[in-house]
Amino acid sequence: MSVNAKIKFATRMAFVFIALMMLAFVLFVLVMMLPWGLSGAQQVWAVRIILYVLVAFALLGGAFSVRVAWLRKRLGG
Repeated sequence: MSVNAKIKFATRMAFVFIALMMLAFVLFVLVMMLPWGLSGAQQVWAVRIILYVLVAFALLGGAFSVRVAWLRKRLGG
């Protein structure tokens, strides 16, 4: 696989994880704002899980962004 193909793949994956992070944030807002019929403990549990997922997507998106920067540096010289 060429360096340009690796850069395209890593860029695409970074954008995918950033989009998933934004989707997790929207889900967080919906759980906090809309009455889903959840008890207080269930709502806290749901918010905690959503925040863990949001952080995981942010870390993965960041890792792919760093990989893109590293590949571009390697390609440039």
